Amino acid sequence: MKGIKNKIYSNRRLSKRFKLLNRINFCGFKPAQISKISCLRKFPFDLHDLEVTDNNYIYRACINENEKPYDSIARISYNPNPMYLSRANVKGQPIGYYTCALDISIIEGCQDSLRNTKNRKFSMTVTKWKIKKKIALQIISNSQKTQKSGTDLNLYCKATKNKRFKEMQRKDYRTYFLKTRFIADQYAKTNIKCENDYLVSALHSKTLLNPKNKIDGLIYPSVGYFYYGFNYAFPSILFENNYFELSEAFLVNVEFCNDDYMKYPIWNISSKTFDFDNNKIKW
Repeated sequence: MKGIKNKIYSNRRLSKRFKLLNRINFCGFKPAQISKISCLRKFPFDLHDLEVTDNNYIYRACINENEKPYDSIARISYNPNPMYLSRANVKGQPIGYYTCALDISIIEGCQDSLRNTKNRKFSMTVTKWKIKKKIALQIISNSQKTQKSGTDLNLYCKATKNKRFKEMQRKDYRTYFLKTRFIADQYAKTNIKCENDYLVSALHSKTLLNPKNKIDGLIYPSVGYFYYGFNYAFPSILFENNYFELSEAFLVNVEFCNDDYMKYPIWNISSKTFDFDNNKIKW
């Protein structure tokens, strides 16, 4: 890692630096070391509005501590003080992880336990939320492997790049392309050996979701579902300002394959409710 903090003045060297960083195992590094790498500063962003519609919902799944579902809305809405580093948060960064579909939330909600334990059966509380206000999102799109999944991510990425190409000088556009490709590959990482392998994307999320940037959240392809769906990462201020309304809650039992937990799981809804009283879910 000698010289990795030095400023880079050419796109050729920037490309080499990103290739090096993509190969590195970050388990032995600390966030302060990574944040000082010069090429990881000032990442560009392109915003997309998530509009309020009659059928626009998001989902969140939490593994139950026992067989009983959670009954506190505050408990399941977002994590106010995570004690771990993950794909879109550093330790202590309030964050709410959501998905675009119920089954994707189930799969994503079990990933850490599947990777770190031998548990393959889970009882989960899954919640469905109505979007009440328009949300300005940064879409993480410029990764080749995520664009091959068959979603419309490829179309969005092409449109964004074409817009930037027309607006920028050639050298500036190349820098933009390299940076957005690198950060998208970091969000799409699959070979996670320890939580520090999330360092780059986590620090990117923390920087981007700073209130001064006026960005309401991130959307990126679901790694747990082979990039076929999308995850959202929202800061706590959206929950404090009532951007979402709980619509429905489910008690779900899910079982993953013992031999290959990446296979689509067997799951069923054992109970559901629409009954809420202030901060209480009435099962």
